Amino acid sequence: MIVIITQCYPPKIGGIENLVFNLSYQLSKYEKVIVLADQHNFAQDTIFDENYKHSFEIRRFGGLKYFRKRQKTKELIKIINSNYVKAIIAESWKSFEYPIFKLKKTEIPLLSLVHGNEIIIKNSRYKKRILNTLTNVDKIICNSNFTLSLLNNISTEFRDTEVIYPGVANFENIKEQEIENINGQPILLTLARLEKRKGHAEILKVISKLKNNYNNICYIIAGEGTELSNLKKLCSKYKIDENVIFIGPINEKQKKFILKKTDIMVMTTLDESRNRSIEGFGISYIEASLFGVPSIASNIGGTAEAVIHNKTGVIINSIDELKQSLEHLIQNNETRLLLGKNAKKRALDELEWNIQIKKYISILKKYTKK
Repeated sequence: MIVIITQCYPPKIGGIENLVFNLSYQLSKYEKVIVLADQHNFAQDTIFDENYKHSFEIRRFGGLKYFRKRQKTKELIKIINSNYVKAIIAESWKSFEYPIFKLKKTEIPLLSLVHGNEIIIKNSRYKKRILNTLTNVDKIICNSNFTLSLLNNISTEFRDTEVIYPGVANFENIKEQEIENINGQPILLTLARLEKRKGHAEILKVISKLKNNYNNICYIIAGEGTELSNLKKLCSKYKIDENVIFIGPINEKQKKFILKKTDIMVMTTLDESRNRSIEGFGISYIEASLFGVPSIASNIGGTAEAVIHNKTGVIINSIDELKQSLEHLIQNNETRLLLGKNAKKRALDELEWNIQIKKYISILKKYTKK
């Protein structure tokens, strides 16, 4: 049995949620899996969990954080005492922090995922918390080499580290769900939480300039977040309300529909590391790749590992390069299609979950034999 403990899990939307869900689902094809997850919305969580009950078990924990982590640890110890647990995987060091010393006594292999934001140091106490936790796990799996470099800045003495890029789930068996009034040429997309770091505001500024030459340009903003009101105000300010579509959070069926219509995925993330926020990788770029859609990304964090410059998309070193890069891909259909073709090949050959999960299985076998 494999136990996964996590604070981030669907139906809540996000890159970490996507990764942890697919990890649990893929592992369940090889091992019995129990997921101990936070509860965010009882009704939505219940519906989601019911859909996967035949593949693996999800147990939810709600209430205040202080009580939630204690309840989760109590349940974890109960599982350990009554079952043979091969390994415990945490979505981040924070899920291991409270139970770490109890778990070390069990001698069960402990694997922690690392994504980026959660290891940006804000003070000495925070650094100590990370060290106290991660020096006691057996394996650390980073989502990019960039994230590994952040980890090495904290300490180079962690026991066993490895980089495994987030896998991408194939959309073949998903029936697309139409979203009305998605029209325009070209169609650009940003699929991300609406937060300052994702760079929506800078893209809107460029859209206002491109509109002069491309009257029918359509920019789709998919996601929800605190920046929604500000972004809508900017659309009015730039007089591009007719060119920008806010579609809110979307499910996988809607995502498939949108990605099939998209010409360019653009997510020029900003360096918000001072606010402990940075892009560790960027799974949205890879999801776009599955549909032959090239991406434009900024050279911030681990995005240059998700988008390979001039092969699967374009990496810009400054936001000032965005307008020119977009115009180049819009005007050069052959280049855009070639980048999209390369992106799709990379996603299918290197990053699909049926490939990535074998790396996790190999790690689990290694530690199970010890």
